[in-house]
Amino acid sequence: MKNFWYQLSIRTQLIILMVVLLSIVELGTLFLVNWFDVKERRSIANEQSQTLLRSLNHDLLKALFSANADTYSDISFRISGYESVKSLLVLNKKGQSVFTYGDAQLSSQLNKDSQKLAALKVDELIFTEAGHLLLKSPIEADNYNYGFAIIVIDSSNYKTQRKEHLMLLLLIFPLELFIGFLIARKISVSYTQPFKQLATAMQGNDVANNIFHNIQTKAKNEISFLFNGYNQMISQIQKTTAEMRYLSEHDSLTGLYNRYAIEKQLNHVLQSSANASHVLLSIDLDQFKLINDSAGHIAGDELLKMISHSCSEKIPNNGMFARVGGDDFYIVLKNFSEQQGINFASDILQSLRDFRFIWQGEVISVSASIGMVTFKGCEYTLTELVKAVDSAFYTAKASGRNKLHVYHCDDKQLEQFASEIKIAGYIKEALKDGPARFELFAQDIVPLQEKTDQISYEVLIRMFDSQGNFLSPDNFLPAAERYQMMVEIDIFVLTTYLNMVSLHPQHIDKLSSVHINLAGGTLNHPTFQTALKQAIKDYDFPWDRLELEITETSAVGNLAKANDFIHYCNELGIGFALDDFGTGMASFEYLKNLPFDVVKIDGSFVRDMLTDPVDHAMIRYTHDISKLRGQKTVAEYVETEEDVKELTRIGITYGQGYYLGKPRALSSWME
Repeated sequence: MKNFWYQLSIRTQLIILMVVLLSIVELGTLFLVNWFDVKERRSIANEQSQTLLRSLNHDLLKALFSANADTYSDISFRISGYESVKSLLVLNKKGQSVFTYGDAQLSSQLNKDSQKLAALKVDELIFTEAGHLLLKSPIEADNYNYGFAIIVIDSSNYKTQRKEHLMLLLLIFPLELFIGFLIARKISVSYTQPFKQLATAMQGNDVANNIFHNIQTKAKNEISFLFNGYNQMISQIQKTTAEMRYLSEHDSLTGLYNRYAIEKQLNHVLQSSANASHVLLSIDLDQFKLINDSAGHIAGDELLKMISHSCSEKIPNNGMFARVGGDDFYIVLKNFSEQQGINFASDILQSLRDFRFIWQGEVISVSASIGMVTFKGCEYTLTELVKAVDSAFYTAKASGRNKLHVYHCDDKQLEQFASEIKIAGYIKEALKDGPARFELFAQDIVPLQEKTDQISYEVLIRMFDSQGNFLSPDNFLPAAERYQMMVEIDIFVLTTYLNMVSLHPQHIDKLSSVHINLAGGTLNHPTFQTALKQAIKDYDFPWDRLELEITETSAVGNLAKANDFIHYCNELGIGFALDDFGTGMASFEYLKNLPFDVVKIDGSFVRDMLTDPVDHAMIRYTHDISKLRGQKTVAEYVETEEDVKELTRIGITYGQGYYLGKPRALSSWME
């Protein structure tokens, strides 16, 4: 019932309350009319009984002193003229009944109670349950009391206007209800109008667009407090909503739009049916991570803010500039042709090329790679458009620094990029639970200067896609490099190898050394360093037999930054091998200064050493310098017996190639 009441409108509640109130008033009036009527009847009965007894006083005295029939008959005759008198009882001074008149049953009851009645107070009014008036009055003469008369009167026989009053009230009640309804309706309209005004204003508010309506009133009472409170609340909501909308659509660092805002704009443009062409640019700063690593994140953030401000000045009025990632930006140029987009992008590249960032006295140059897509409304979905511009961007990135690439559906470079994306998906599968998978292989590293039963090998990784097709390292490793998954792959190789050999202690006993390749940035990566330290705790492995191979082209920058970690590894006996030596610039300078235990001579020198004296000299000089520094040498791509003989004569420590042993599954080495 309570819930039902609260479901009613305020107007309905007021009308119901008015009807209930009028009904209560009407019932109260009826009760008062009836109460006054009873009072009036009793008053009349009292007056009439006293008048009658005073008029009969002489006859009643006679009845007390001379008990004859004529006296009683005379009294009865006189009383019979009063219909309201139900009974009369005359008592002498001793309380004995002398004369009785009226209803036989009532008179009999009075006679029985004569002694009790004699004890009643004089002139005391007593009303019985039947509504009769009972009055005791003295019978006196010359102020002397000779007895008492007790009279019973039926007050209901008296005529009053009660019936007329009740009929009038009942006739007036519907009119009262109608008038009350009109008054309640008028009051409800007046008192619910502010609430309707408030509800209408609230329903008309457009929260999505931060449009709210204030409301006004001339009232100076609680309505004024309510409206003022609402207006203050709306003002605060508008302010907070505007701040939240700004934060939701803008990048906190640069103040540019963010990904959410620009994708919202792109969706709007893509839904347009107009035939105008538009341009989307994806911009990524080249080697921004190096700036962060060398100068610090504070410098990187400051650079992003300065570049954002500089490029914002070039954005046309109908364009939109957003930061969508760490150093990734989108620019939407509406109503731009492809050539206009190319000119604009070229201008951005030139301004970035001319930009100089000075931090703590160091001058840092900046460049970027830009992917560009020209599109029309309804030509792409948002997902397709983003995929297309990302494809163009990655193609530009792969072409070198400060490049622009424009997306076209028949672009061969984009086909290659799409293939790499697919391979990157296989790599992610292989690093998890498949269905694509990795498998470890190993190739012999054979000693050339001595005979031994010990074995050495280089661990290699092979890959099979989700259909079980073999993917060569030349196919999947570039994709892994581009999508920065080499650290995960190197950790996978290390932990998988340790898991396998830990199950075969007899294999470890025969092991002289194992070479594991690391990508350029792996050695410095904290995730790899943590993984290796954890492996050292978890596995009982002779760590002095582990050689970590790093290519010459990545050795200088990475080893110079990893001194502490290299020292940690050296204390455990872990060695470092310089792979593909001779392919980089200033190789002998590296050989002299960097902490390598093994130098692996690139196979391009070994392949032609028997016919090319320069290659032969290169191998010999490398061996001589390494020997002076106490470093062992490994010659790669050993493919003939003549190669083995010549390398042995020169003094090369180890040989590796198809002639000495082809790569085979690591599991077969455990047998």
